[in-house]
Amino acid sequence: MSDLESQNQATSKAIPQYDENHYAVVDLGSNSFHLLITCLITESSAEPIGESNRKSLKTVNKVKQKVRLAAGLDDNNLLSDEAIARGLDCLKNFALHLQTIPVNNILIVATAALRMAKNNQLFFDAAKQILPKQIKLLSGEQEAKTIYAGVAHTSISNKHQSHAKKLVLDIGGASTEIIVGSGCTAKKLVSLDIGCVSYIGKYFAGGVLNQQNFDLCIAAASNVINTVNNDFVQLGWQSAVGSSGTMQAMIEILKQRQQAPTITLVFLNEIQQTLISCQTINNIEIAGLRADRKAILASGLSILIALFKCLRIKELCLSSGALREGLLFELVPDAKIIHTL
Repeated sequence: MSDLESQNQATSKAIPQYDENHYAVVDLGSNSFHLLITCLITESSAEPIGESNRKSLKTVNKVKQKVRLAAGLDDNNLLSDEAIARGLDCLKNFALHLQTIPVNNILIVATAALRMAKNNQLFFDAAKQILPKQIKLLSGEQEAKTIYAGVAHTSISNKHQSHAKKLVLDIGGASTEIIVGSGCTAKKLVSLDIGCVSYIGKYFAGGVLNQQNFDLCIAAASNVINTVNNDFVQLGWQSAVGSSGTMQAMIEILKQRQQAPTITLVFLNEIQQTLISCQTINNIEIAGLRADRKAILASGLSILIALFKCLRIKELCLSSGALREGLLFELVPDAKIIHTL
């Protein structure tokens, strides 16, 4: 299902009817709002003993809408009326899907942009009139822990790798999370106030893509990351994974080229030069890159380059889980998550 189809599903088709076997998580991100709906399936099996009722959460619907809340924050961290209205309009769409799902089967969280907004209560008060459940505002630490849980519980289980340390990166619209953990335990984590939506307006004004703008954006991100990088580098890790749109965009380009789905600094620098040759965001044309990823690719790429350099990352792969999967694990801790859309 394409993003456009998902986004318009509530208005163009009849809303599916859900029941007590369905679970929903809502992620009010700084760039996009996401709704993920899953169905709980219990598989009967005679063996092995003790696993006769294995549970799985199967994805049955996804709705995504670009809201760009972070772009609506002014210099005083006040959300504009327009940004609040965009967010509330999206919630009205989400509420249509949530109306037949039991309230206890729903989790709704907000992240960095609403964390930062000094007038976020205006949004929360209005949202109460729309949604069946109150929004939980995650702290940066809670967001990082939930992202790590989502990565850990969707990773392929391997006894030899269960205790290996993993670096997890997530670049959001207004914050970036860095976590190192092993197994299901996050050992060190941080949420930094750098994001692809908040940085695009600061460093790529007018959509201009040139070397100077990239250098300024990478330097700004590096200055923030360098306040914590030594602790993470000293802790070390055996593998690195990413879980956000910027990393997904890079993997999609690599797949289009029929190359291994592994991100390296050499590849990131090549994409940077390709973007510079495009001159403006409106002119971006890269095989494998979806149209909806173009608007904030330059800032996301800059932050990712800064992460690679500051943390001395050699290569990075894409995780199948992140914040929303972590929320599902919170709802149904003993269920395996199956992605089908």
